[in-house]
Order: sequence, then structure tokens, then C-alpha cells
Amino acid sequence: MRNTLIRNILLFLGLTFLQVMIFDNLRLGNFIHPYVYVLFVMLLPFDTPRWKLIINGFLIGMTIDIFNGTPGLNAASTVLMAYLRPNIINLTTRKSDIDGKTAPSVSEMGMKWFLPYCILLLIIHNFTLFMLEAFSFHLIGLVLLETLMSVIFSSIVIVLIILIFKPIKNK
Repeated sequence: MRNTLIRNILLFLGLTFLQVMIFDNLRLGNFIHPYVYVLFVMLLPFDTPRWKLIINGFLIGMTIDIFNGTPGLNAASTVLMAYLRPNIINLTTRKSDIDGKTAPSVSEMGMKWFLPYCILLLIIHNFTLFMLEAFSFHLIGLVLLETLMSVIFSSIVIVLIILIFKPIKNK
């Protein structure tokens, strides 16, 4: 329990630092906005209750909002992603596949499982964020393009971060 708490605090701080100091300052054109802080919610243990997922999503999203001066956009997007995470896990995983496993990570589940899980959660987060930012259905084409480009780039960066910090277990 204590190790998990310390790990989660360090993950929260590390991903917040990476997002605010590096990825929020990258200029990759008008349509690519990498979001790696959502990895915090993605890597929470399988047995995390939905209410804890929502609180953790709100906390990290609001922390990013405070640093970026965005009025709750990241918090709302991350809360929705956290709320839907159990549904995405059920969609991408059989119950027997997670028996005995603690967390939805590459080392626990393998890259073949993690990548679709990650991409689906990124689509939820990014589409919600960009729609709230645009606040107009007239811009849906731009929102979809921005979502697609950002999901592709964010998933690549998230996989690289995971590969750097955690070895892959053969699956």
C-alpha cells in the first residue's frame, strides 16, 4: 500500500513536470498537442474504484489547468477519461486476462493489449478537450484532425516513456 502511494505520487509529479515543462512548450504545428500526463490515470491499478479514478483524474487535470491557465478543460477531459476507463478495460480485456495482474501496464499486459487501451483513452481525452476548447460543432473537422494527430503523437510518446522506464515482459 505504502509503495503504491509513493509510486503514484512520484508518477503524478513526474508526469506533471514532463507535461508542463516539456510537452506544453513543444511547437509541432497547429494540430499536434502531446498529452502524456493522462498516463497517470491509465496506469492506476485495475481494482481502483471508479470514484478514486475520477478524483485522481480531476487532481492531475486541474493541476495541468492551473499551470496552463485553462479553466478546467484538462480536468473535465481527464475526469471523463477516468470515468470511462473501466468500460475501456472491459472492452479490451477478458476477465481471465486480468486475473492476478495488478495494473494496466505494458509489463503486466503486453504491448499488444496496452496500445489499443492507450489509444482509446487518448481519443476520449483529446476529443473532449478539443471540443471544449473549440466550443462549436462548426469546427468539428478541425477538432477531429487535431484529435487524430495528437492521439498518434501522444501514444508514440507514451510508449517511449514506458519503454524507457519499464522493461517489457514477453506476451
